[in-house]
Amino acid sequence: MTIAEIKEAALSCGVLNQQELSKKIRELKDGGISYLGCFAFTQHNQRIFTLEAKNLTLELDAFTEEEKAEYNEYHNFMMDDFKENQD
Repeated sequence: MTIAEIKEAALSCGVLNQQELSKKIRELKDGGISYLGCFAFTQHNQRIFTLEAKNLTLELDAFTEEEKAEYNEYHNFMMDDFKENQD
């Protein structure tokens, strides 16, 4: 599934409540969709900014604590690298 298809699916199902969103994100994740694809689904479904979508997606019970920690480690590494290149 491409990002465009993920965005289209997010918009076509209407705004989901938290329980429905969690179920859908789990389905996407179990279907092999990356963290970023899950964030994109949340962002477009909920019509929120990217950072809000990341935070909301990671608050859902679709991810284990280990998966959340792994993503946050990647995110922090990437942000540190970005900051180094700005100096």
